[in-house]
Amino acid sequence: MLHRLTDLQIQLMDVIWAGGEASPGQVHEALRAQTGMARQTIGTLLARLEKAGVLTHRVQGREHVYRALVTREQVQRATLQNVLERLFGGSVPALLGHALEAREVRPGDAERLREMIREWENVEGERE
Repeated sequence: MLHRLTDLQIQLMDVIWAGGEASPGQVHEALRAQTGMARQTIGTLLARLEKAGVLTHRVQGREHVYRALVTREQVQRATLQNVLERLFGGSVPALLGHALEAREVRPGDAERLREMIREWENVEGERE
């Protein structure tokens, strides 16, 4: 199971996903205005993500250059699965019902959901 990532870890990963790879200096520069963190702190956080199996690195000169071992989609799926299980008891209808009740649905979302359900039903029907 993929480790749950914090908001800060996702910010770091966003920089790496966007560029394919990045050094601590590049991540620091990209996030300096948002986080105000020191370059060394960024390097430590990247090393921890590597230890967790989310990143790997290669050495270029005197610097580590990190690349992701997981995709944004894998992180999204793991995060959603965690929320679904912890907060909604694994119930997709409960999750969607909450979103609808909270008015978190934009124009066109309901039709897009209907379309996605129809596509899912077609794929599931083909598997049977």
